[in-house]
Amino acid sequence: MKNLKSIGALLILAVSIIACDSNVDNTPNLQAIGDVYVRVKKSGDDTVYAPVFYTYSNFAMSKVDMEGPTDSNIEKSLSKYNNKMAFRAIPAENDFTTDDIENGIYQFDITAEDLATYTVSDKLLEARLDPVKITKFNYDETAHSFEIEWDDVDDRDVYVVKIHSEMDGEIIYISDRMLTSSHTIVTGTNNWSDFNTEDGATYIVGVYAYKFELPTATSGYDINCESVEYREIEW
Repeated sequence: MKNLKSIGALLILAVSIIACDSNVDNTPNLQAIGDVYVRVKKSGDDTVYAPVFYTYSNFAMSKVDMEGPTDSNIEKSLSKYNNKMAFRAIPAENDFTTDDIENGIYQFDITAEDLATYTVSDKLLEARLDPVKITKFNYDETAHSFEIEWDDVDDRDVYVVKIHSEMDGEIIYISDRMLTSSHTIVTGTNNWSDFNTEDGATYIVGVYAYKFELPTATSGYDINCESVEYREIEW
């Protein structure tokens, strides 16, 4: 999420990391970041919310457990994503609720592959976005091109359009960060990954709006809220 063009890319900023194992030489070269944010979308007429958790490091991790604020009753075990330096917990459909997510400090307890243990945290702030509403979605199945428009989302920092292999799956296409509420996708740009698409396969297109923890944030790790609407397409 460092630049939202490669969600598993690791470009670590200077962070404070606490070693819980006194036998480990905790040099500045060992770094990790935890990120919690709220995903917002529409479900029928309701606006629903669910938390998303990521942990990134520049060392191999074997286990990551997350504990939310005392009153949240949220605990999660994160799963490996792409490699041992990125773990995540992504909400399933039944994780979404009309109740908003508890703000506050979320703690990530990391066990490295060498069994050293570390703790990092991230603070979820109160800022939320309204759900993205797609108003135009034209897909040319022959040219694999798209014309997409959506209503402007108040207080958003940027928009990003992605094509996934499945919901939250491998990224096939990801746009640059945008400030405008429309986007055209054509083949032949460097926004496409090397994913091998298949004729007749079903893929997921998502239009995302992001609110960062700070308006000036350039790091994708600083997400506080992600608003999204999806469309399913057949390649």
